[in-house]
Formats: sequence, C-alpha cells, structure tokens
Amino acid sequence: AHQLRTPLAVLKAQVQSARRGDVPPDQALGEISETVERATALANQMLSLAKVEQLRQQPESATLDLGEAVRAVALDLSPLVADKALDFELSTDPAPVPVRAHRWMLQELARNLLHNAIKHSPHGAALTVEVHADGDAALLQVSDQGPGISEELRQRLFAPFAAGDVASGSGLGLAICREIVLALGGSIALENRTSDGRTVGLDALVRFPLARDNR
Repeated sequence: AHQLRTPLAVLKAQVQSARRGDVPPDQALGEISETVERATALANQMLSLAKVEQLRQQPESATLDLGEAVRAVALDLSPLVADKALDFELSTDPAPVPVRAHRWMLQELARNLLHNAIKHSPHGAALTVEVHADGDAALLQVSDQGPGISEELRQRLFAPFAAGDVASGSGLGLAICREIVLALGGSIALENRTSDGRTVGLDALVRFPLARDNR
C-alpha cells in the first residue's frame, strides 16, 4: 500500500500544479499521463504477485512446451526489441522442452525477464534467449549486454521493490520471477558476464524439472 501511495501522491501534486497553471497544459497532461502509466504498471505487478500465490495453491494444469511459451512472449515484445534496434536471437531445441506448469506462470516469467533485459540493453546491442533440455532440467537463459548488477544490489535482488525505482512503478519484476520459479520447483540465478575484468552483460538462468509425461 505504501508503494502504491507514492505515485498517487505524485499524481495529486501534478493535478494541483496543473490547476494553478504552474506549467503549460500540454506539459501538465504529459506528466500526468506518465504518472498514471507508472501507477498502472505497479498495480498490475502487484496483481501478478498475488496471482502467483493463488496459482501456487492449484495443481499444475498441464505439460507445456517451454520453448513455445517463450516464443509467444518474444513475439509480443518484438515492438520493444525493434524500438531499440536490438540484435535479437531466440534459440530453442527442435523438440519440445516439456515442463509441468500453468501457462500464465511460464509466460509471465519470460515476459519479466525479457522486459528487464530489453530495458537495460544499450541501443543496437545483442540480446539472446535460449531454451533447451539438459539432462533432467529444462533451461531458459536470457543474455543481454547491459551494465549487469552490483554486489550491493545482488544481496536484495529478488526482494520486492529492491531492484528498481519505486517512483517509476518498477521493482517487482524479479520478485515475481522468483516466486514463479519457486512455485514450479525450479531455480533462478542472475550472473554478470565479464571480459578482461569488466562487466559486458547479464545472464539470467532459470532451471525447471523436465517433465517426462508429455500428455
């Protein structure tokens, strides 16, 4: 509730400022619109976090192809990839990579990881996504060329509101990812990729138990 009050307080101040005529109308409407979008995004993420807990209480609904779920999300986010002119590559096994999960969970996980990678990727950089089976595990890896994460942030990376700017309505994405992965009996890790002692990107690696029953 405290986190949601922050953008609402900003919105109230912007409306009051607009009424006083402190800024030109077009500028005021633009600022108000941006704040509404941030508050909406934050509310949607809060609902997603609650939905994970709700679905956790339900049995997995089906055996799904992890690669198909990730491809669907990548297609949805293709306008964001194009907007930053990213060199995007999606690599999946020719055969399905089956996992027991709720479809919404898999797609919400992929959406948060990809959105995070796109957001932190420099314009024109490479962004790769890999989905494949490795022994008894289904692997999803998202690799960007962003700035990586600091050691200070790593200590609280998956805590709600720890990873982002609260005023921008961010900070819940990785917490949602962690809750989804735990609900599905998997693991998630974010590691800086280095070259010659400097960080050149970030690898997000998710592992799920591979489903053997494809029915």
